[in-house]
Amino acid sequence: MSEKRLSRKELARRNRKQNTKRKNLRSLMIVVVTAVLLYFTGLYGASLAYFGDFISSGMTIFQIGKGFPVQADFSDTLQSQEMGTGLAVLSPDSFDVWSPTGKNVFAYSHTMQQPVMDTASKRAVLYDRGSTTLKVLNGHNVLFQQEMENSIIHAEISDSNRIAVTTRSASYNGEVTVFNYNMKQRFVWYCATGFPISSTLSDSGKTLAVNTVQTVNGLLTSNIYLINARDGVEMYSISSGSYPLKMQFISDSKLLIAYQNRIVLWDVKNNTQLSSFDFGGNTLQSVAVSAGYIAVAYGGLSRQQASQITLLSKEFEEKFTVTVPEKISDLSLSSSRLYALGGENLYEYDYSALLLNTVNTGALAKSLVDYNGTLLITSTSVSKVEKTKSR
Repeated sequence: MSEKRLSRKELARRNRKQNTKRKNLRSLMIVVVTAVLLYFTGLYGASLAYFGDFISSGMTIFQIGKGFPVQADFSDTLQSQEMGTGLAVLSPDSFDVWSPTGKNVFAYSHTMQQPVMDTASKRAVLYDRGSTTLKVLNGHNVLFQQEMENSIIHAEISDSNRIAVTTRSASYNGEVTVFNYNMKQRFVWYCATGFPISSTLSDSGKTLAVNTVQTVNGLLTSNIYLINARDGVEMYSISSGSYPLKMQFISDSKLLIAYQNRIVLWDVKNNTQLSSFDFGGNTLQSVAVSAGYIAVAYGGLSRQQASQITLLSKEFEEKFTVTVPEKISDLSLSSSRLYALGGENLYEYDYSALLLNTVNTGALAKSLVDYNGTLLITSTSVSKVEKTKSR
């Protein structure tokens, strides 16, 4: 009798569990269907923006193409960057997103005169340099449009979807406005000394670095201001002297600064220089950063002069240096390979400095993109660079 009562209780418990699962599934389906409808009609607001990014990323993956290479006219490509699950390509009149299998999942026509984009893990910021228009997009939609009060000099988006916009100013030498993921203004930093020309946020969006320039005794000098991006409070400035060509946070606490003649690793928290690598009188050509390494190409100004490529750890420990017989226009680090794009050749090295392959690309090659490995962009195609097996 006791066993029979227990079995009935167990049966009732299982029935309740199944009913709960059905209710949860129905609720989930209602939420998903509602979100999809809001997404496609463009009616969802900031509260659903992150969910919209999630849907967009999933849709990019599941929209199946014929694979790479993709044959199309890429001759007027201005920029090409990874944007989470998609490849973003900017041209003078359009912003396009391609799926991992080579399908054009989003084609947005713009009317910007000097379009520039920057991408993050799920979104891109598209702005008209010298104008006031700025847009935030994901892989399938325009999420926000912002009209700045002053003309835009530079804009960048972090993986936390915070955006730093450097503009001119009516009362100061310039200003940097930081927006949250929903394009609500967080703070404005005003520049009274020097002129701000670019800014960059750490991936978490907690720290802002602003590059400013000024002329001292006829020489162009630079100051980099480090700002707490949570409250807009200036922490300190780095008087670097020469002009930085690139700034990139490689972590919340480390800032990579690339100058014409050297690269520097800066400890943001303690305001100290951790490491420096000098180019020995040569000029910077390209920099690439991966999860564990930094690659830098440097050489003379002539295309016919040989160049050097150095692979460093994130702590600036030199792994190797190789010489290539031409100027390097782009670098890529992926799948334990270093790819270097020259004027007419693509060089492939493993991390022991062994040259595994050299491919003649002709004069049509434009750039390399770290996206599901490495992609080669030419005037007529986007193709996946196949990894050569180590010998």
